[in-house]
Amino acid sequence: MERYALLRGKVTGKWYDFDRKAHYHIVAAIKESENDIKEYDISINIGSIFENSDEFYSSNLQVYYDNNYTYNNKILKEMLLQKPGITIGKKNLNLDYLRMELFPREKMKIMKGIDRENAFLTGIIERHVLEALNNDINEIFVFGRLYDNKKGIHDVHMNQASTGRYRSSDAPYSDGGVFFYNSKSKIWTAIFIAFITQSVCR
Repeated sequence: MERYALLRGKVTGKWYDFDRKAHYHIVAAIKESENDIKEYDISINIGSIFENSDEFYSSNLQVYYDNNYTYNNKILKEMLLQKPGITIGKKNLNLDYLRMELFPREKMKIMKGIDRENAFLTGIIERHVLEALNNDINEIFVFGRLYDNKKGIHDVHMNQASTGRYRSSDAPYSDGGVFFYNSKSKIWTAIFIAFITQSVCR
């Protein structure tokens, strides 16, 4: 199974993958030395895309979004202790939607990633990406699973209570999440995502 990890970095770019299984991609840079800057790809699932002559929309997702996140200060403090780059998940450095008090689960909202009229989840992500883009006071922190080539991170969503063939990838304390941090205002933004087929109320 792919390694579960935290990525800490600076937002330097973005791109979109709006095919059948759509993703919003964020490029994060890590300054490893004076002359060595390493870039990572962050792939955030925004639902499955459905398109015909009259419609263009994505499947529903369950989303908890907070642009002034303080619900679990313990995980925020732990993230700030980590160096920029990739840190493999460990005790006290992981997310679990079911076993940890990360957010009020009953307040997750059903929303689409995108349709012809509205951006929904894509718009939320885009707003914070543009704010953080090439801005020294903003950082991004992402929990998920490393690509096989270790050049990026994906599965940035709930990774348990899955159905069908995805159940084999389920694991406790390995859920995904996206955090943006403004070091000047000390304000955190948090985005937690689950598929509509996953139960977050166990």
